[in-house]
Amino acid sequence: MTRSSTIEDPEKPNQNLDLSGPLDWRKRAIRKLRKAVIWDYHPGLSIEDLRFLFRRAQAMQQQELKSEYDVVICGGGLAGLTLAKHLDQTFPELSVAVIEKTLRPLPEAGFKVGESSVEGGSNYIGRILGLHDYMKEKHFLKNGLRFFPGRSDLPLEKRPELGPPRLPILPAYQIDRGVFENDVREMLIDQGIQLFEGYGLREFELGANGSRHTIRVQKPDSDEVAGVSCRWLVDASGRRFFLQSKFNTRNRWEHKLDACWFRVEGRFDINDFVPRGKWHEERDPGNIRYFSTNHLMGHGYWVWVIPLGSGHTSIGIVAAEEHHPLEERSRYETALEWLKKHEPVIAQHLDGKTPLDFRCFKNCSYGSSRTFSADRWACVGEAGVFLDPLYSYGLDFIAMSNNITVEMIRRDLSNELTPAAVEEFNHFYLTLTNNLMQLFNGAYHIFDKAHVMMAKVYWDTGFYWGFFAPLSFFKVFQKPELLSRMNYMKNTLALNLRMQQLFKDWARMPSSTQAPGFTRYPHLYSYLSRAHVELSRNKSQERALRDMEKNCRMLEDTVRVWFLRAVESTMPEKLASIKARGRLNPYAVSLHPERWEEDGLFDAEPNSTSLMEKDVKVFCGELKLSKLASLYHLFRLYLWGWTMKTVESA
Repeated sequence: MTRSSTIEDPEKPNQNLDLSGPLDWRKRAIRKLRKAVIWDYHPGLSIEDLRFLFRRAQAMQQQELKSEYDVVICGGGLAGLTLAKHLDQTFPELSVAVIEKTLRPLPEAGFKVGESSVEGGSNYIGRILGLHDYMKEKHFLKNGLRFFPGRSDLPLEKRPELGPPRLPILPAYQIDRGVFENDVREMLIDQGIQLFEGYGLREFELGANGSRHTIRVQKPDSDEVAGVSCRWLVDASGRRFFLQSKFNTRNRWEHKLDACWFRVEGRFDINDFVPRGKWHEERDPGNIRYFSTNHLMGHGYWVWVIPLGSGHTSIGIVAAEEHHPLEERSRYETALEWLKKHEPVIAQHLDGKTPLDFRCFKNCSYGSSRTFSADRWACVGEAGVFLDPLYSYGLDFIAMSNNITVEMIRRDLSNELTPAAVEEFNHFYLTLTNNLMQLFNGAYHIFDKAHVMMAKVYWDTGFYWGFFAPLSFFKVFQKPELLSRMNYMKNTLALNLRMQQLFKDWARMPSSTQAPGFTRYPHLYSYLSRAHVELSRNKSQERALRDMEKNCRMLEDTVRVWFLRAVESTMPEKLASIKARGRLNPYAVSLHPERWEEDGLFDAEPNSTSLMEKDVKVFCGELKLSKLASLYHLFRLYLWGWTMKTVESA
């Protein structure tokens, strides 16, 4: 490619941008940008590339790093950028600086992993931050989570499948992180938010007794280190752990999880793996399976296939270290051999394709003992905790940690923030993450047991839509001191622990149950669809709290139903005697008969679970209802909720 020292600006065709002359700051910045970013991903620089770099260098020269800010955000990735936008919308009077080492332009389809979202996180970026129209234009609306558990030795059309038959009512997105972060950085600059690209974080000192914090920052293309003070310091640096590494607050869970991933050029559509016919017509009449996050699952692992708005496809392998050590797939060549053994249908269709990138990460699951501090610092997104990518909760936790940080800053501005309130926020957030961790910890042996995965997906989805997602949708997190005093909140978390252990035990036991070929969820007239639709309603926090209590009561019945089905599947000789008792304590269920009496399994009021039994039968494909019967079933679900007692007082 021939490079010219005079390049025409396409937006101003009669004006040239002169890059000749002395090697001033702008030209050094352009050369550094070109060397650090462009040259690794493109064989040459287009006129548009150089024009963009020149404009960015000008902006960087005009933008001066001040000595004081109200808030400094360390990291300009997904969490840091969305937090900066959120703060600007909520408190436009605050001075906010975002410090980010990586320079633009960020490459498409080969940048960061974390492309998939679900309703809670999507509500945050789409509705709260007002980016829904942008997401529809530049990225894909997501067709839910779709699972193919077990039997990877069979053709894809013969494997069990769980998935949505149509686009969900509430939007979620498949996100190309390179495109998204490029665009949002530009949006922030246009809004006047100070974004310092190419600046390196060096160290920090927390202010004592309420004084300001100090961060030392290295300027780009220079050895100069500047000191910046701020009232609030937020770590959004991801796995660099700018704050936690110094405070030693990060901890490793026993969930040893490894991941590798790569992006391939163009559309990699699993619908094309099967000749057109009955499989497509019955299970995916709208031909939108491609837009799901597709999970192909086996013992100890799962493989994702995610479409990107840039026109390429993300593929990843996530596995528990105890089952599949990372060394087996730490390079693309070994990962391809691993796929040939465990997911041959994927490997077959990768033949002849060259990946755009390849990366891996060991021990990618971790927790924390503190993410929010009364000393006016916070860790958001992956700088705080990361559970597991299975259900795409990453953006949900970015949303919740960002929201809590904004709420703490709001209280601080009003002189309402107390150490006790911060402790409530910290306790609430970490209690929630520790509980949700049990959806994944020690559960990877379930993934080839389709009959157990069917039950787990029903429970996990109902738990998410009925309990976890409303915390963000209706900003219930703003009142952690209230939540901690409500018994049904504690009860719902306790139910989840019971059910996760039941699934793990069930998967280890011989079973007579066979999963159906295809499980549609959420069925239009069901508990799951009801919980999903309720998220779209405009509710007060008080109404949301009442509805969450009703969901907890429904989840109690759900536990009873799935417990009986698990007993029937693994020890059918005990089923009749259990039903004869006519009462089940959902907080004592297990598949250990020797503990039933001691745990108090039958210490409960007499109960009838006929409504949820019918709902589960419809979910499992064992019962087909007419349109009228389906509407009546949905009416009973709502009526059951309406007749519940009101929310308990605090």
